[in-house]
Amino acid sequence: MAKFPETFLWGGASAAVQMEGGWQEGGKGVNVADIQICRAHDAHGGNVNYTRQSLTERIADVFSDHPVHHYPKHEAVDFYQRYPEYIELMKQAGFKAFRMSISWARIFPNGDDAQPNAAGIAYYRQVFEALHEAGITPIVTLSHYDMPLAIVQHHQGWYGRETIEMYVNYARTCFEQFHDLVPYWIAVNQINLIFGESFSSLGMIMDEYEDFTAAKYQAVHHEFVANALLVRAAKTIDPQIQVGVMLADQMTYPLNSDPQACEQALEANRMKDYFYSDVQLRGEYPGYAKRYFKEHHITIQMEPGDAELIKENTMDFLAVAYYYSHCVDASGKKVANPFTNATQWGWTIDPTGLYIAMSSYWDRYHVPMMIAENGIGVEETLDSEGQIHDDYRIAYHREHIAQMRKLIEDEVELFAYTLWSPFDIVSGNSCEMEKRYGLIYVDVDNKGQGTRKLVKKDSYAWYRHVIETEGEEL
Repeated sequence: MAKFPETFLWGGASAAVQMEGGWQEGGKGVNVADIQICRAHDAHGGNVNYTRQSLTERIADVFSDHPVHHYPKHEAVDFYQRYPEYIELMKQAGFKAFRMSISWARIFPNGDDAQPNAAGIAYYRQVFEALHEAGITPIVTLSHYDMPLAIVQHHQGWYGRETIEMYVNYARTCFEQFHDLVPYWIAVNQINLIFGESFSSLGMIMDEYEDFTAAKYQAVHHEFVANALLVRAAKTIDPQIQVGVMLADQMTYPLNSDPQACEQALEANRMKDYFYSDVQLRGEYPGYAKRYFKEHHITIQMEPGDAELIKENTMDFLAVAYYYSHCVDASGKKVANPFTNATQWGWTIDPTGLYIAMSSYWDRYHVPMMIAENGIGVEETLDSEGQIHDDYRIAYHREHIAQMRKLIEDEVELFAYTLWSPFDIVSGNSCEMEKRYGLIYVDVDNKGQGTRKLVKKDSYAWYRHVIETEGEEL
């Protein structure tokens, strides 16, 4: 059995908007996450395609003396103030890496500020230095559903070409300030989730476009250009900086051997996953995407030099969030896979899919890869002894890490596994606390009530042993 390399980065992942809180502290500006309400048990989660009117109403509520709604991300789990406690617990578990994000609005409160927020820079330097002292390597995401709200209001989010300059200025500032502490950077969290996360990720208001889908692809093109520019900036500032593209893997199987179902699965995998990484790792728009755009009457407006810029500044590695797989029938409709089970939120549990997905990416790109997210959300409460015995989470991670062993055996260049998440956090979509992923329980509920005490679950000790044995004992 192949062993994980000694340099392998075992760790966990979280995001500023889901863990930090401190939404008006340290000079931070308002971002898109700050107006998200808790939508516990809502079938649509927190995915809201705002109209201009509904956005205005939500902003008014946020700043009201007596807001109608609860905004969990305003406090989250208070990593902003309590980061030494969280880092100490990760250190005790033997973490080698922590994938986290910088809040864009904490560095440039409005996006187009003439100068960065000095307090925000000082804060993240303190966090990164604390991680280094704990022997933990920071892997940092630059854009993780935290666009400054002013960019949405005044520049149409990523649809506005001027957002490129603001984003690159922000990225360049981060590289200059933190390149001595952060070796790995992820440009955009799950860049391919342009439909489920059109507001959170792209910062777009739906009633401002005649064809919202076409507008989203135009916005993604602007992200491609911006990411190419930030790669160029990173290499100029420090040639050792590694910049990666990140996907939310949406592995899709055909329901059966019907050739039509197989074609539908191929099309889904191409346009939901490969398109985004093909452009940023291969450096050009693939032919299948051009055909898709033509068939769907989508025209991408490129400025002179865009294609050359993308071609000349490809990314260094691929980061993948893997939680589940999909299945489609001959019509392209999503259907249940009869060979898999699901979580209470309906997410398919498919460890083998991790091996299939990562193998496919390796065969396609042959670049270093990391698993940037992987985990299971479950409703949990402390038992009579104040403990949580989460054998289901242990089983989930054990089975996925076993698939990673096969990748290592295949000589795939896998350099990190940052499970989601070291500690419970606010859900990205629905903003609930009840959907818990952490190895550490945080005593706070959907309404923000609780002692905020931190309790190690059984999975915490299990993962510590996995790291101690370098993945040999699961």
